[in-house]
Amino acid sequence: MHPQLIPHKHEGCYEAIQALDECHHANSFNRFIGLCNDAKKKVDKCLKEEFVANRAAQKAATDEKRARMKKIWKEMEEPPAGFEEKSQ
Repeated sequence: MHPQLIPHKHEGCYEAIQALDECHHANSFNRFIGLCNDAKKKVDKCLKEEFVANRAAQKAATDEKRARMKKIWKEMEEPPAGFEEKSQ
């Protein structure tokens, strides 16, 4: 299964999506007898590459956010400069 093949959402896969659509519309039985399998494999491969690239970008953004949050929490846990605990 793949997501909806909306060209503006998958600009890198536009040509592969168009080829698959053309194959499906050329004859309605093409998709049932396997004539569009090569085009489908190209779309699947392209979408997978796009997914992997998006996942890597999301991971990098998440790692950056996590590092920023760790720094903020560390600053919150440390006492301010010049703060001295009073001994009792």
